[in-house]
Amino acid sequence: MRYSISVTRRQYARIPLLLRTLGIDHGQDPIYRPAGFPVWQLFYGVSGSGEFLLDGWRGVLRPGQAALLAAGEAHSYHSLGGEWVMHYVGFEGKLCQKLLAGLGLGQSGLYSMARPEILPGHLQTLEGILLQASPDSALQSSKELYSLLLDFSQSLTPLPDSRYTEAAGMEKEMILYLEDHYGEDISLDMLAAQFRRTPEYLCGIFKAATGETIFHYLRRIRIHRAKVLLMERPDAPLREICEACGFRSLSYFGKVFREATGFTPQGYRLGSAAAEPGKF
Repeated sequence: MRYSISVTRRQYARIPLLLRTLGIDHGQDPIYRPAGFPVWQLFYGVSGSGEFLLDGWRGVLRPGQAALLAAGEAHSYHSLGGEWVMHYVGFEGKLCQKLLAGLGLGQSGLYSMARPEILPGHLQTLEGILLQASPDSALQSSKELYSLLLDFSQSLTPLPDSRYTEAAGMEKEMILYLEDHYGEDISLDMLAAQFRRTPEYLCGIFKAATGETIFHYLRRIRIHRAKVLLMERPDAPLREICEACGFRSLSYFGKVFREATGFTPQGYRLGSAAAEPGKF
């Protein structure tokens, strides 16, 4: 069963976390969304298995595991053979981004769970609220959504994606180095000196192992860290965030951040409170 939930302007203004879509025991067809989906989505594998593909990220969802996809992030997913059945929930709201960041869920990922039964239980409760169709169903579902995300954040273990697990030896050392030193000036010549190989050799093995260039991967690390810092340090000057993440030009930081997220850094910090609800 699938549900699409309309939201009024009044509800969007007054309720910080809103249910927008819900699917129970949904037989999943292949999906390709180059522009992403307008709301956050959380999937739970019921039976079969499927592959999720994002920009520079790939993983397989199996029964009892969960996948979280960020709003507006290009993605696709498809069955790996046979019927693929999932539960899913889509949500948004004025405090959605800050809440997820605070729970350690500020980016897309695949997860196993110490208590895999918690998601189906919450999703079935949400379905019951929708079927009751009471005047305060939006508020009830918001409370249940918060409970779901809180329980999920306490139960999960991130699963590695194939970009990392397929890297070995020097490639993995390069990944670890970039994740530890993203705030510093990094050049190919510096990496060549660090790993005692030619720039051409390092570029070649990194692209073969991860599917992306060294500096595309580095930029993704920096953008992700900037998103976290914008939420954690609401009063910090943008230049401070920019420099902490390895960007030496505030204008360039703003340009690449908007390309990656669809928001200016300040707009991302403020959230989507001024935006209209996504249309379905």
